[in-house]
Amino acid sequence: MLVKLARCVIQSADLIAYEDLQVRNMVKNHKLAKSISDAAWHQFRCWLEYFGNIYGKVTVAVAPQYTSIDCSSCGRQVKKTLSTRTHKCVCGSELCMDENTALNILAKSLRTVGHTGIYAWGQNDLCLDLETS
Repeated sequence: MLVKLARCVIQSADLIAYEDLQVRNMVKNHKLAKSISDAAWHQFRCWLEYFGNIYGKVTVAVAPQYTSIDCSSCGRQVKKTLSTRTHKCVCGSELCMDENTALNILAKSLRTVGHTGIYAWGQNDLCLDLETS
């Protein structure tokens, strides 16, 4: 299932950007551990990067810091709790929190395009140790 989904995502776009979440640290939260482990986030990411390499698509992992707090329109930080689902900024921007986060992830990833194989915060690709033919 993960393989099929990852291939579909890769084939649907030229640039795939996502947060470089530290899954290992996230599963330490006993309330979220089972859900995160069941979702197999790390393995999905590895498949995305593998198929990205095979199909010649760009995959970019961006640092997750401030992606949900920064306003995608003006850059101001708007503090909110996890239960707050709407991003409202003094600049007038009002978006679903997930849409605001996605726009921030995209903006961060576009600043790194041209540096393929490098994450948005500098380290090399760790998941492409799979054999490609």
